[in-house]
Amino acid sequence: MTETVRSTRYPIDGRAQRIIGAAFTEFSRRGVRAARMSVIARRAGVSLATLRQNFTTRDELFREVIRSTLVRLIQHRHVPGTSVPDQPIVSQIRHFIRQFWRTMEEPDQAALLRLSLGELSAFPELAVFHTTEVIGRAVGRLEALVAAGVRRGEFPLCDVRTVARVIVAALITYGLWLASPGTYGDLTGPNRERAEEAAIDVLVGALGRTAAGRSRVAGAVAQGPSGSLIDMEAT
Repeated sequence: MTETVRSTRYPIDGRAQRIIGAAFTEFSRRGVRAARMSVIARRAGVSLATLRQNFTTRDELFREVIRSTLVRLIQHRHVPGTSVPDQPIVSQIRHFIRQFWRTMEEPDQAALLRLSLGELSAFPELAVFHTTEVIGRAVGRLEALVAAGVRRGEFPLCDVRTVARVIVAALITYGLWLASPGTYGDLTGPNRERAEEAAIDVLVGALGRTAAGRSRVAGAVAQGPSGSLIDMEAT
């Protein structure tokens, strides 16, 4: 993580907070390229000249909006998936998935995700920060759960790292569909609760079939979080 992303570059007084809040709204609704500085200034209750004194360009303002929003979300983070340790791992993963989708529905998280998908490729330092601090932490939590399931014998031998990443990618896509029923309702169906549970059944069920058809060999290992290896004989 770089220092330019870790902390805000500007003194955040009341006026700057209004500008950043107005810009977040404008960027999330229209995207960076279509956003207008005059509209942001009007929303913030400042003149265009005052806005440009604080943030010279639209890209500069966008960087500060994303930077300050990420820092705020990280400081008030709720890690999806925290559950009772002695529950079966399958139950903990189901809880993780539900909490992941609930977190995605928080207004700032949802808007930030939309911006990250559509805009952050032009801002690589912010893209890396978002990937590491937001998506990466969810992947790490799921890796730990899947690895624990392998150790307990609830899941067959599998590539934990890949499994966690594929599931989180599916959760992000399906979460976007669930959050936009007007656009994706034909894909998810009219009953949201049923759609959620059906998707969870498929994802959790796939964990039990991950190693289907593979031959098992003595001393086989499964990869755990952060590249660690789980020795199936030792466990």
